[in-house]
Amino acid sequence: MYSEVASWFNAYLANKFPEATIRSYDTSKENLHKFIKRHGLAGYFPEAETYVFKVGVTGVIQYKEKCLLALVECKTKPITLRDVCRFVGCVQVVLPAFSIIVSPRGVSPSINKLINVYRRYDVLTYNNSRKVRIARWNSSTKDIDTASLLPHGEHI
Repeated sequence: MYSEVASWFNAYLANKFPEATIRSYDTSKENLHKFIKRHGLAGYFPEAETYVFKVGVTGVIQYKEKCLLALVECKTKPITLRDVCRFVGCVQVVLPAFSIIVSPRGVSPSINKLINVYRRYDVLTYNNSRKVRIARWNSSTKDIDTASLLPHGEHI
């Protein structure tokens, strides 16, 4: 799943940030701080030594003078509150330009209720106004199912 998501993410980021150089990687087996160091990006992220956690797919958005990160967490089971809390914690530290959690099995009943019934969008917020998005991954089309995108009204 990671290579397919990385391929989709690369195309998505290239469309969203056309003036930047985009690279997306499967980082599921390596702590983010090691990935950043190995790719020579530590100068852009002085606090990267604190990124001692793994993220499924990392997008690198590189400009001449700056570099941004974008993160995707991939789950094979329905996305749970535990998954969301863990990922939101990671993005609170990294402050990526974009973040999303995907699963071919969608969200658990508790996440569905929390977001769609109780409208607790605040649990997805980081860096004051950015939101972690949640979506179902369509393994057939190798794309996200935009109809499943949470919070509703957000665009991908």
